[in-house]
Amino acid sequence: MLIRDLNIVHMKSIVSLLISWLCISGILAQEGTAVLPKTKYNLVVIAHRGDHTKVPENTIAALKEAIKSGADYAEIDLRTTKDGYLVLQHDATVDRMTNGTGKVKDLTLAEIQQLKVNNKNKPSKKVYRIPTFDEVLKTCKNKINIYLDFKDADVAETFRQIQAAGMENQVAVYINSVPHYKKWREIAPQIPIIASTIEGITNKEQLSFFLSQASLQVLDNIYDTSMIAAANDNNVAVWMDVESDKEDPEIWNTALSKGIQGIQTDHPKALIEYLNKNGLRNGLGRDLTIVDPYAKYRSRGYRELKNIKYGNASDDQNTFDAYIPKDLRPGAKVIIYIHGGGWSRGDKSEFPKQLIDELAGKRGYVVASMNYRLVKDTLNRFPAQIEDVKKLIAFISKNAKKYDYNGNEYALMGGSAGGHLAMLYAYGYDDKKQVKTVVDLWGPTDFTDKSIRPDGSDADNIVIRFLGEKDVNAQITKDASPLWHLSETTAVPTILFHGGKDPLVDVSQAKKLYNRLQELHIPSELEIYPEEKHGVGPEAVVDVFSKMLKWLDKYYPAK
Repeated sequence: MLIRDLNIVHMKSIVSLLISWLCISGILAQEGTAVLPKTKYNLVVIAHRGDHTKVPENTIAALKEAIKSGADYAEIDLRTTKDGYLVLQHDATVDRMTNGTGKVKDLTLAEIQQLKVNNKNKPSKKVYRIPTFDEVLKTCKNKINIYLDFKDADVAETFRQIQAAGMENQVAVYINSVPHYKKWREIAPQIPIIASTIEGITNKEQLSFFLSQASLQVLDNIYDTSMIAAANDNNVAVWMDVESDKEDPEIWNTALSKGIQGIQTDHPKALIEYLNKNGLRNGLGRDLTIVDPYAKYRSRGYRELKNIKYGNASDDQNTFDAYIPKDLRPGAKVIIYIHGGGWSRGDKSEFPKQLIDELAGKRGYVVASMNYRLVKDTLNRFPAQIEDVKKLIAFISKNAKKYDYNGNEYALMGGSAGGHLAMLYAYGYDDKKQVKTVVDLWGPTDFTDKSIRPDGSDADNIVIRFLGEKDVNAQITKDASPLWHLSETTAVPTILFHGGKDPLVDVSQAKKLYNRLQELHIPSELEIYPEEKHGVGPEAVVDVFSKMLKWLDKYYPAK
């Protein structure tokens, strides 16, 4: 696999989404087309749950107050009723805010509409109700933008209602889970996404790496000024939450001094009056509206060629993407990336763009990221994937003279299942001895070791599906194991990266291969990250990236 999870920490809620840069199935590494709604001022003011200084939060009255205050956005929380209607409610239950009890998802719309919303500010004869999303859209259209905190709702239905209201250009969505992120990017790529900083990201280098992979328009709650600047360098705005009953100019000034582009507040009217009085309505941060969002793509040092066919498999299973330096040197070396996904899923698009920028754009390698036949039921089992690697290399070699790159030498790189295929091809199936080095990221090395794939485990089931064979002593099990092909004549310089607590591919797999390489006196390195699982988190990403490049400089230099 190429990116395991994405770990977003929000001031209001913590969502466990640990990201590792080489374990994702197309979640990141997308060039989004989303653009934030237009606003009159560079500094946006977000009314938290509407302006609820006088009326209850997340009500039509609060939205109308937010509009009157002059706020640029109203932040609202969306949930789904038992019968599939979208309504506003921050909490999972109605207990705190109404005279009723129970979870929103367990109540029908009719039941919810009978509830009275409490007014914490003062007793009132006026009756407030929980509004539907449709009512919210009608209230806000052409009057205020919506900051949609997407709690528990259906993406397709939400976007359908946004489209029906003609408000695609007035909504930005804060995501709370990986599935929601995927769905929004698949169903509505033009809708801007807000997320929070990733757990473990502690410096601007790590943040820049993450943002080079993610399709985000706003980051929420960054406090380090160098990291805010890094976000802005990636054309990503930074908004900060300051909402509380004790907001005052000191709190607002502290936030503004960080160079942010937005403030979320419980007191929008007072904040806007303060900003206007002190000439701060455009804030103190960078104006991102003047930045050309496509400049970084035009300035890239390489060309992209997508979906090149190298074989005859159905769909796009025998295609690859090529990244070719604009100033291609004669004899440029080739790096092939093989994606992960348990040999049954994943895609060539998983290759991190920052790594492409570095390898093809700065160092001058020709980079190819390949698809291969995926196991589906009983189809495309091993050795189909190795056959595809061989076909791709033959295809690239055949065209080398035409395009004047080196078609006789290759570096293979892969994550998880892709790391396995890279090692296996290099040690067992590279008849022409073209592979000069391997970069393995947490790939399995020995399927005959039953201790790391006990009966019924995910590891065992994945391998059985891949091979079509349960017996660890069967010949096909050995044929598919890189360790069993490793010898003094087949080995090539190899660097291995692995998590010490990997539950899917035990770290002993990397250790065994490394020990064998050492016995054979083959240049090799093993980098173990003791607390990481299958893949690595953001704290380790930069280290992996750096050591990988140093390895290539030494054993497969671009020049």
